[in-house]
Amino acid sequence: KNHVIFAKEGFAIVALTWIAASLVGALPFYLAGEIPSFIDAFFETVSGFTTTGASILPNVEAMSKGLLFWRSFTHWIGGMGVIVFVMMFTNFSDHSLHIMRAEMPGPIVGKLVPKAKDTARLLYIIYVVLTLVLIILLRLGGMPLFESVLHSFGTAGTGGFGIKSDSVASYSPYIQWVITVFMLLFGVNFNIYYLILIKRFKSAIRSTEMRTYFAIVGISTGIITANIFSSDIGFGKALRDAAFQVSSII
Repeated sequence: KNHVIFAKEGFAIVALTWIAASLVGALPFYLAGEIPSFIDAFFETVSGFTTTGASILPNVEAMSKGLLFWRSFTHWIGGMGVIVFVMMFTNFSDHSLHIMRAEMPGPIVGKLVPKAKDTARLLYIIYVVLTLVLIILLRLGGMPLFESVLHSFGTAGTGGFGIKSDSVASYSPYIQWVITVFMLLFGVNFNIYYLILIKRFKSAIRSTEMRTYFAIVGISTGIITANIFSSDIGFGKALRDAAFQVSSII
């Protein structure tokens, strides 16, 4: 009878929704027979939705295109959050901010606009635009459309689900740099992008969280580049490899 959602209900809704979504999300892998064990299929789906990136697949290239798409799509949904995705299509109460706080990572979660449903939609509009820009840039680098879409999904989630066993090692330096930069952009708190959209540039630049984020990335990349640089690995490749790993992990 009581429809008011507080922190306790927010945590319960998030936890149960993640479990339910993962159980349902495992069905395509299992029913298609490409992952015969349901536990393995469940593991792969949880890894996708949580953008953790761990995989039980010994040979990812052997999967059909349909399931490769679904596998990467779980990363894309998980990158913004399963609950935020659901909130776009449902009418939660005015206290649904507790759900968003329980769902979204980071020290600060707030409504960008008065209704949480509209906030979820706005977040996904930014998310979709970034994804589309990335797809276009990968296509300009010579990557086929199907691969561009799936790598963009994986980049948005920064979890590591790729469609090749060597990840992106076989692609050109241009493609590796594009993916590196966009992993960093997708890792930024999306409240910052909203501030930029409403032209509050000073507030965005003054964000302690964003400045700390990029400082950690810059320092870590510099240290790792210096550590792996040698006569066998030139400076360019050392910097590219270090930046890619840091942006993926951060």
